[in-house]
Amino acid sequence: MTGPTARVAPAILALLALTAGCASSSSPAAGTSSPAAGTSSAAASTSAAGDDHAAPTPGAAWRPSAALSGERLAAVLLPDADLPPGSTAEAPAVASTATALDPKAEAAAQQHPECAPVLRAMFERPAGSVRRWYVTGNNVLANRTQIDVAGLADGRSRERFEALRAAVTGGGCTGLRLDNGNGGVQLTVEPVPWPGLGLPAVGFQVRTPTGAVTSPGGLTRVYLWAAVGDNRVLFLTADDTAHAPALRPELVTPQLQRLLAAAGGPADPAAPLDPAAPPAAAN
Repeated sequence: MTGPTARVAPAILALLALTAGCASSSSPAAGTSSPAAGTSSAAASTSAAGDDHAAPTPGAAWRPSAALSGERLAAVLLPDADLPPGSTAEAPAVASTATALDPKAEAAAQQHPECAPVLRAMFERPAGSVRRWYVTGNNVLANRTQIDVAGLADGRSRERFEALRAAVTGGGCTGLRLDNGNGGVQLTVEPVPWPGLGLPAVGFQVRTPTGAVTSPGGLTRVYLWAAVGDNRVLFLTADDTAHAPALRPELVTPQLQRLLAAAGGPADPAAPLDPAAPPAAAN
């Protein structure tokens, strides 16, 4: 992509690296997101299983499904033909090797074990995962959505999911301080509801007091982590906190439908994916 795209894509990378204090690979979304890793503690998983907030919700039953890989995983990504009007997409990027936590993020996970599942959801990326940036409208921060799909062949997808849900919706992780090489930055973690998805999912946002581009205040990154058995999709968008960034249902819903079709069959008719139930505004 040219013009605004060439200017904004590096800007997003720089902003996310600055506010989080971490960067890893050279892809346009390097170090900004990936699946929750299987290194979540057993204690976190136990807490998730026993927490009222983590109880399964109607229509979100776990669907056993083997991890996808190779061409099948790449084919799960939303194709250009299914994009909303006025949208474009950048070339998919495949992770040839697994990306672990940046040392500073790893140190924060050790200091704040209650937030380790959140940090790993943000920064780790399994080998073979495939991600793509989607741009709807002008190529500015909130118009960019990253979609990252992965098959988690170690069979610990549910453990990762339950640990992340306990950390976010169970109130285990509300914030932490992360070393960014310049005195540290405070991260505030908040749940973002996503009703009507019909499959296990955790929405959350991470706010920082710096990083805003066009308005006073900080930057907010909005994530959605959803699973079909040992397969997960991770969504990300970011913008100035004052602009209340939110993921676009017109991208989320068809992408989840493709993952269900490829990995778990059609959604439960009693609890279909509901494009008319967008999430609460992230602010």
